[in-house]
Amino acid sequence: TVKASLDEAILAIRENLQLSEVKSLVVEDSGEAIFAGYVHGRVPDSTISGTAAAVVEITKTGEKGDVSKDEMQDAGKKLAMHVVAARPTYLSPETVPEDVVEKERAILMEQMTDSGKPANIVEKIIDGRMRKFYEGICLTEQAHMVEEGNPKVSKVLSEMGLKVTRFESTSV
Repeated sequence: TVKASLDEAILAIRENLQLSEVKSLVVEDSGEAIFAGYVHGRVPDSTISGTAAAVVEITKTGEKGDVSKDEMQDAGKKLAMHVVAARPTYLSPETVPEDVVEKERAILMEQMTDSGKPANIVEKIIDGRMRKFYEGICLTEQAHMVEEGNPKVSKVLSEMGLKVTRFESTSV
């Protein structure tokens, strides 16, 4: 139970802890999707208590044949490790709220107003900076910190015939 886990953590670290948020996740497509997780900074003698954690939902795309559940779990655990380390805010550029995008674009436009460059060049510069912005906040656009060579997360998953549909993370 949650109470037992909380009591275990309180005893292990000798600090009073309180829950500030609880989330319930349910696999939406049980035949083709799994949850995978990672707990960082584990408390001694515990498998569920730590300083940071992430859970990702991975689904098959159907493009690369049959991916085993073990391969999905391994990819998911690596991705959850990445989420703990990189702390993305959004899943993909499409999930970033429009007001956040507009605000960032306005800041970039303001920075470029006195550049003296033609409008088409300014627009290309802003597009490049927006890509960089998305790489910082969107999971699918980030360089995968756990994979060799740090390829983009979306590329790693695509090559495996997988995609990430959602993630949750927390830290203390």
